[in-house]
Amino acid sequence: MSVNATRRPEPRGRLGGVRVVEVVRSPAGWGFAVITITLVATLVRLLIIAHSHGGTDLRQYTYYSRLALHGVNPFAPPQSGLFPPFDSNNPPLEVAAFTGLLAIHDSPTTIRLLFVVSDALLLLLIGFRYRRSRGWRIGFMVFYGFNPFVLFAYTAFAEDKTLLVLGIACWLLALERDREWSAWAAATALTVFKFLGAFAMPALALHSWRRRRVRALLPIGAFVIAFLLSNLPWFPQSLDAFSRRDARLAVNPPLHASPTLLLSRIGVYAPIEAKLLTGAAIITVLGLFATRRIEVREAVVWSLVAGYIFLPDDAFNRLLLITLPFMLLLELSLRRWIAIWVVSALAALGAVIATRGVPHELTAIAGPLRAVFAHESTVCHVLWMNLLPALVIAYYLIDRRAGRAPVCGSPARGIEQPVA
Repeated sequence: MSVNATRRPEPRGRLGGVRVVEVVRSPAGWGFAVITITLVATLVRLLIIAHSHGGTDLRQYTYYSRLALHGVNPFAPPQSGLFPPFDSNNPPLEVAAFTGLLAIHDSPTTIRLLFVVSDALLLLLIGFRYRRSRGWRIGFMVFYGFNPFVLFAYTAFAEDKTLLVLGIACWLLALERDREWSAWAAATALTVFKFLGAFAMPALALHSWRRRRVRALLPIGAFVIAFLLSNLPWFPQSLDAFSRRDARLAVNPPLHASPTLLLSRIGVYAPIEAKLLTGAAIITVLGLFATRRIEVREAVVWSLVAGYIFLPDDAFNRLLLITLPFMLLLELSLRRWIAIWVVSALAALGAVIATRGVPHELTAIAGPLRAVFAHESTVCHVLWMNLLPALVIAYYLIDRRAGRAPVCGSPARGIEQPVA
């Protein structure tokens, strides 16, 4: 009998003759796959760092942290400095952290390496700790590790959003596993480091009160104390960060890829709307959670959307930040992954053209590309940059209606019973 006659037929779903599930079936094989993806993704980021200089945000992180490093109050910078005092609006704890890194090695690359470590930790967290199918975890890791939109928005531009994505992933995982103190620790870290966790504090406090009653005051009190202490560095000038961020809501007309630019173009936008719509959205999310229409993880994710989506200076890195958490709540089929990759690749191309110009490899079609993707603060750019979050949120709403989202939810999602 010939060799071909005795060969078993290959199962469907093989890629290159070997099914991925067979490669990672054993614990050792799975660990090898997770670590390999993480290492390769880290190498890709290091190569990008070696061939790019970051963006304006990285220069701001470095500038204000260098002021602190040399004994100058970063919240009272010189008027004639590289950036105006108005831009010194990050939380003092973040400035202090970056100052500590520059004390080790005074270079923007030091800060960028922190972002690389953060991305590596996120991939390891997804691979080893999230309770999802291995196919889902591989899909998410490959997306975050190698997607051009993620790499351009967060690594090429060097954004602290990478730290926030890691924090959000830890927060959702803690809630998923019903680890209350871990959830509060993640929320506190996001708040003191970037004010981000504050958007979901009302929902998280209600969640804890439902489960712990009076004992919920312990994590709530710890959060308040940590937040107050985090503002002590460079106090009282550090409090100016709040007023400066509030002043950014007065930007008119809206900039970058903010959806509010569409309202401005049809003549129905005023700066007060940024505050009113943001406040109304956060109250709406809290109302949905209070009436048990959504569970606490959904409340967290929607609160992030509410806190960002109406800001008049949203860039594509913020839109990506509110998109990724929804992906952590969904089961994503191969068809959906393909759609997400296609849309995000187009968004990456649009972001590159809008901020860096047409790549020289595509100069032959530069005119059509500029016509299609335009530049920042145009309707065309807003539509392209919001297409990915719109797609992912649409998937979430479809699955939510069908009872398939959020994943790993209890049969009685959103209904927490008090602990005796």
